[in-house]
Amino acid sequence: MNHHIASSTPSAPSGVAGFVNVVRCYALTEWRVLARERTAMVFIFILPAVLSAILGPGVSGLDSAPGAMGRATIGFAVMFSYMVVTYSGHAFYRDFWYHTHGRQALIRPSRLAFAMGKVLPACAMSFVQLLLFTGFAAVFLGLPLNGNVLQVALTGAALVTSGSALGFLLFAITRSTATLSNLSYLVLVTFSAVGGAIVATEALPGWSRTLGYATPHYWALRALNEATFGQGRWSVVLQSTAVILTFTAVCATAASLAFDFRDQKHDTT
Repeated sequence: MNHHIASSTPSAPSGVAGFVNVVRCYALTEWRVLARERTAMVFIFILPAVLSAILGPGVSGLDSAPGAMGRATIGFAVMFSYMVVTYSGHAFYRDFWYHTHGRQALIRPSRLAFAMGKVLPACAMSFVQLLLFTGFAAVFLGLPLNGNVLQVALTGAALVTSGSALGFLLFAITRSTATLSNLSYLVLVTFSAVGGAIVATEALPGWSRTLGYATPHYWALRALNEATFGQGRWSVVLQSTAVILTFTAVCATAASLAFDFRDQKHDTT
């Protein structure tokens, strides 16, 4: 981990312009870090592509179904888009890695602007991944698109936003990067497993399907299935998106209540 990239500490002027400036400063800093580390590119883009190519629909329970390869690709895309949880959490811990948290506590920027700037780059990467994988599956892997791209985009935006809110919450309630990383990987695998991203929901045991209803993954895949294999009904997409946004609101509210600029955390990476 390179510790020579110091987090920018913007001033906190009032008004919309000041809010946007704070978001921009933090977002640019985080984007530079992610671009230099390149690990985010591997986990968000390369790893799901490799797993899709190696495993295909073999583990999804859709071997002989039309468009099975495309559906499996979407499943892996949804799974690894949730790396946004890890990278959002790391973005907040970065101030402790670089020992700039004292300045943040002194300046105390808008919590919303601070949080948005921190998570925006990771959200953007995961969102682009979902769009690219869906487009690739539709063009080359026989994935139908009975709805429209806007439905896919809305679902993807809701999903990655929920992940960033969960990452913020995990940062707020943990005291070390190691703990956050362990919890975020547990979330990545568990949510993907019971939410139908790895094995299609229809092929899961009943108790797994029941647990899946509590995950954003289930609702995201429900909306994506409607936009691809289904009839493209907006009612299904909007209902699923509303559930994901409810999850997001709960996580964001809990994180905001638990977060304090004065908190002390371990600066290990």
